[in-house]
Amino acid sequence: MESKTYAVIGTGAIGGYYGARLHHGGFDVHFLLNSDYQQVRQQGLKVDSHFGDFSIAADRINAYNVTNEMPKADVVLVALKTTQNDLLEALIRPLLKSDTLVLLLQNGIGAEQALSNQLELEYTAGGLCFICSNKVGPGHIHHIDYGRLTLGVYGESGISALTSVADDFKHCGVEVDIEHSILDARWKKLLWNVPFNGLSAVLDADTAQIMACRETVALAKAIMLEVGLVAKATGSSIDPSLIETMLNNTAKMKPYLTSMLLDRRNGREMELQYMYSNVLDIARQQGVEMPKTEALYQQLCFLNRQITK
Repeated sequence: MESKTYAVIGTGAIGGYYGARLHHGGFDVHFLLNSDYQQVRQQGLKVDSHFGDFSIAADRINAYNVTNEMPKADVVLVALKTTQNDLLEALIRPLLKSDTLVLLLQNGIGAEQALSNQLELEYTAGGLCFICSNKVGPGHIHHIDYGRLTLGVYGESGISALTSVADDFKHCGVEVDIEHSILDARWKKLLWNVPFNGLSAVLDADTAQIMACRETVALAKAIMLEVGLVAKATGSSIDPSLIETMLNNTAKMKPYLTSMLLDRRNGREMELQYMYSNVLDIARQQGVEMPKTEALYQQLCFLNRQITK
């Protein structure tokens, strides 16, 4: 298997987990950290996983606090929240080679196109993380459940590079699917993220609490149907049975604190642009009404202002 150099931008619940999997699979992985930098340099990176714990000792981890000191990468994994996407151009540019694949492990829709335009890239990849993983302390990640990746590419010429990265993840024990279109993949993830991230933050409730109330389950389903209508209007194909499948899987999963709920509880700005504002803009362009999603977004905007003011 071809040996690649990976750069992980954002070593939190997502970047730390998948980066550690690649490290233990034998790949050359370099981690960008911010507030956790000194802790990880001294104590290493700890991942408690239901698949079995796997950590990286302090003397084995390649940890940095600026990308200018990192080696140029074959693959850049971006695992920052989309609220920090205004930093991406400056962070990524020092890492680029002529054929570097940038893979955005983020929520929402529209980021691949924006970054491709900013960096003048021929192609950019996106990844949807079907995982329950939280950062519970500096350099400490708790992987609760799941872990599958769905990958897609923006720019058809990048499919070969994306397939190679998918093979690397599979080699490391990560289940991976490849979608022909990253937009199809993103709409499928939004089908879950729009209702459950937003409702969990507004209600201050985990997934088990939401699923235990028939009224909130009905609301979640109604929002999912709205997202599905917008996806269909843009030409993306979503199997109608996927909504029931997602609801059943959510009911069976361990109680999960969504990323947006954790952001609210910890006083961090929530990810509204790519997950809500962009979706509602696309809906208006397509002439699709999303009254329940719009109402949820308005409540989230109120909460965000309380956090950021």
